This record gives sequence, structure tokens and C-alpha cells, in this order.
Amino acid sequence: MDNNDVFTTQFKAFYIQHAKELIFFARKFVDHDTAEDIVHTVFLKIWDKRSTVVAEKGIKTYLLSMVQNACYDYLKRQIVEDNYLARAAREIKLDELNYYMSSKEDSENDKIETLYAAIEQLPEKCKEIFKKAYLDEQPHADIAKEMGISVRTVETHVYKALKFLREKLISTPSNDSRSS
Repeated sequence: MDNNDVFTTQFKAFYIQHAKELIFFARKFVDHDTAEDIVHTVFLKIWDKRSTVVAEKGIKTYLLSMVQNACYDYLKRQIVEDNYLARAAREIKLDELNYYMSSKEDSENDKIETLYAAIEQLPEKCKEIFKKAYLDEQPHADIAKEMGISVRTVETHVYKALKFLREKLISTPSNDSRSS
């Protein structure tokens, strides 16, 4: 058995010994899937640096610290992304209000038809998620669970749909108010 095989065997035992506890710890801060991802990433980092890893008495504290830092980084990224998405959604809503306010001569039905026509131009999955989120007012987490995708994927589809609709609604001829 060469050194690589010995390390692999020891690493598997090391993983089995610590992974569940680390996932349990990470679950205090993030959802289960994210906790698993974080712990797996921590172990991948250890695997990548296998030539420098030394098993010592303080390894449990070290692992907990790595998981804790990874959870912290993940949550900080989520805050930034959530703020960005919330700001983008507000801008879309303002643009939509501007659209409705600037085209007073159009009937309300024409505006709704234009919006629905633009929604129908979305890619199929994006359209389905957007309709569930905005027309059916389903929470993103419920949509994600129902469709078997992550909440982040739902948020991405909603963001893309809103961006597409904003561009589509702003570029309609009724908004072009140039004088002849």
C-alpha cells in the first residue's frame, strides 16, 4: 500500500468521523443542503492540501472554525445578493409604474395585454417560475420545493424575467414620446 492509498484510507475515516457533526453545526446557520455543501468544500480544501495536513489534537476546533468561517462568508454573500435582487425588483416596479403613468392614452386592457404578451415571450421555465412568483404570489421557497430546484435558482429566474420585462416594456412604441 503506497502513501497515497494510506492517505485516502485515513481521509475517508477522518471524513466519516467528522462530517456529520460539522453538518449539524453548520445547520445552525444555513439550510441542510448548504450545510452539506459547505462541509464538503471544507473537506475538499483539506484533500487539496493533503501534503500539508497534519492530524493533531486541535483538528476538531480547526474544522469547526473552517465551517464557521465558510457559513459566515456564505451568509454575507447572501445578504449582498438579496440586497441586489431587492433593489432590482424595486427598480422594475418603478419602471413598470412609469410605463403605466406615461401611456395614459392606452387603455388599461392594452397595457395588461402588452405585459402578458411580454411574459409569454419568456423562456418556458423562466415564464413558469415568474408566473408562480408574481401572478400566483407563491413564495420562492415553495416554488423551489415544488420544482425541485434551489431557492437561488428561482431568484435568478425571477430576476432574469423582471429584467427582460423591464427592457421589453420600456422599449414599446407607446413609450417613445418624441415629437414629430
